[in-house]
Amino acid sequence: MSKRAFSLVEVLIAMIFISFAFLPIYNLFRFGSQGTANNVSEVTATNYASDLINFVRELRVYQIDDAGGKSEKIVLKDDAEIKAFFAKVDLSAPPAVKKPFSRSLEMCKFKGRNTKGPLGIVGLLSDIIHKRRSVPDYLVNVKVSFPRSSGGGNDSVTLFSLVID
Repeated sequence: MSKRAFSLVEVLIAMIFISFAFLPIYNLFRFGSQGTANNVSEVTATNYASDLINFVRELRVYQIDDAGGKSEKIVLKDDAEIKAFFAKVDLSAPPAVKKPFSRSLEMCKFKGRNTKGPLGIVGLLSDIIHKRRSVPDYLVNVKVSFPRSSGGGNDSVTLFSLVID
């Protein structure tokens, strides 16, 4: 009576096919865990940006004008500059971000005038006729940067808001 069994070559070939079948599953777990780490960083960065936006919304246009001088654009590159800016208007700044995150704040003044026609005259007349007046405001841009969890380089989250009197 002869016994039937698999040869070593057949077993090795079967193992190769099984390993190829499990390779996509391994990659799914590997990239899934990297994506989770990236999502945690993005949510943290969004929270830092939202925190600063909420602090800036408490400001009035005249306070920004006083603290920023006559500049049409105010750029604060880090938490130290943001803290100094809030100190100028007698308010406390939001807590600083933790490493490896970095935060910046940019405020651009918008005059809100109608500028149609040559030299804006048509727009100015239209505003006068329709009794519209411009409302000064600032477009606020908060950017929080952080290193990517994979692949190197940096990623960032940017939020916008308006400060209107």
